[in-house]
Amino acid sequence: MKRILSSLLALALPVSALAAGFALEDGSVRGNAVPGELTAKGGVPSAQYFNPAAITGLPGTQLEAGATFIKPWADVKTVSPYTGTTSVGHGHSKVWSIPNAYATHQINDALFFGLGLYTRFGLGAKFPSDWAGRYNSIKAEILSFDLAPVLAWKVSDRLSLAAGIDIRYFDIELSQQIDAAGAAGLRPYNDPAPSPYDVRQTFHGDDILPAVDLGATFKVTDTVTAGLAYHSRIKYHVKGDAKWEKPPAVAAMAPQFFNDCDFDAWNYNPDKVMAGVAWDATEKLTLSAGLTYTLWHLYDDLVIHVAKPELMGRDKVTSEKKWHDVFRASAGASYKLSDEWGVRAGYTFDQSPINGAHTDYLVPGDDRHLFSVGADWTKGAWTVDASYFYEVVADFDVKGDPKHGTFDGKFQDASGHAVALALIRRF
Repeated sequence: MKRILSSLLALALPVSALAAGFALEDGSVRGNAVPGELTAKGGVPSAQYFNPAAITGLPGTQLEAGATFIKPWADVKTVSPYTGTTSVGHGHSKVWSIPNAYATHQINDALFFGLGLYTRFGLGAKFPSDWAGRYNSIKAEILSFDLAPVLAWKVSDRLSLAAGIDIRYFDIELSQQIDAAGAAGLRPYNDPAPSPYDVRQTFHGDDILPAVDLGATFKVTDTVTAGLAYHSRIKYHVKGDAKWEKPPAVAAMAPQFFNDCDFDAWNYNPDKVMAGVAWDATEKLTLSAGLTYTLWHLYDDLVIHVAKPELMGRDKVTSEKKWHDVFRASAGASYKLSDEWGVRAGYTFDQSPINGAHTDYLVPGDDRHLFSVGADWTKGAWTVDASYFYEVVADFDVKGDPKHGTFDGKFQDASGHAVALALIRRF
């Protein structure tokens, strides 16, 4: 089962430059442009990603499959506290994909069933193994895969309610270099200058647990609809393998340290509250706004326990986070050009949860601005959805902590392009 899930997740590795913290909001091609509209009134099966109650407006049986393809980049500038040398680390840039699939079925006039396959959390931040910040991070990957059945009830023509279970597989891999020479007193600890005695440390583990999805939509007037949804937290007990790659000299001088063993750690996926409102200003024009609140304060620290004191006499690795709760706000508009064509556009401000007093290189970014456009074409029972967004990430000044492998500098020049496509079939 783990091998199957890992293969699926290999298709869905996002990068940190396109997420606030390691939360993702890319589970719907149409929702990339107008998330508030889908939260409030739905319209496509992927509205379940935002609000499970929004599927009560979908008659019959409907299927949707899509993916968002992202090309991001980001640089990290560091200043050595020992020499004053400035260097720039470039995050590995490639095209990442975030796939999703949905099915909805109208059981009767009042009950609707939905099933979603998607991801809400993910991270992909990679740097060269010899970059200046390697003693903090060279690779951070968080992968998740959600299977979410929901049941929605159309209480009346104005009110709909929904509840469901979100079964989430969570996989995390963290790699960094250990400055063995510095630890042995042969040079300043975590000096970013090259060293032939670096030890590569990797933790890789997983867990699977359920969350709860709740939702409601309410038709305030004949033209205004509001929606509210809650996606609950999960506290994972991640278990897996701790591995070290040692240069021959380190293996010979310190054979009792850095030997492979098991590890375990606790990690939160936080609660999310999503709200949206949509106004049908005319028969063709819909204006919408959305708000997501994510409880990142749960991510207070990351403590990794190893089975034996393999880390130069230590049996755990601790990294303080103390992240903040954040908002993600959006505004959008949809316009129906004809029976076959529709277009849309939107803007989203995504607040970063990072605490500047405890910055690390696992998530090199700050607040984000997303500018999006989209279109759909319908022919008979088929609809093709497409969207594009450009993201600009604010620069972020870093106050270093050499003890933990970070240095004074800046996260800079982070941005990205994303193209998304979906196919919808109605029966």
